[in-house]
Amino acid sequence: MLKPKDYSKGKSNASESITFRMGKIILDELRQEAEHKLKSINTLVNQIVKLYIIWHKPAKQAGFGYFDKALVSDMINLLSDEQIVQLAEQYCNHRLKDIAFMLISENTFTSFIDGIISRLEASGFNYKYNVNGAYITLVIQFDMGRKWSLFFKSYMQKVLEYYKITDGQCEMTDNTVVIKASN
Repeated sequence: MLKPKDYSKGKSNASESITFRMGKIILDELRQEAEHKLKSINTLVNQIVKLYIIWHKPAKQAGFGYFDKALVSDMINLLSDEQIVQLAEQYCNHRLKDIAFMLISENTFTSFIDGIISRLEASGFNYKYNVNGAYITLVIQFDMGRKWSLFFKSYMQKVLEYYKITDGQCEMTDNTVVIKASN
């Protein structure tokens, strides 16, 4: 399985040419989207295929689905803070290893973060990722409220424990989660 970083490290820079036939309506939509994003159709199609290979296909195999974030936010807001922390712990204890094996090529913290970034890209969440020496900072703006931030912060704290990252920390605001850890 290819990792998101494989694309940026030149492992995929060998290319081949291929021809596809597409319906006019789809091609017109692609042209419009490429123009809107100030990209070539070729670049846009490559990005779409890459996202499918590194996220959508493995995510489906891992049991991820698409949900309206307003619905998820509304549901989690029905829980107490204690229930949210318990849910995050249960989720990590029962699913983290399975998800790691299905979504990433190796079960390391760095690969896990690569998977999170792919998920953020596919979901359209705003984020900022910074590597400063051996330390990483990932800031995610969910805009789903304090209780979702609490869930994700608690989840990532369990992830740090799972990967034995002792110098890591997670912080949150009502709409943002910040993860800092050694790489």
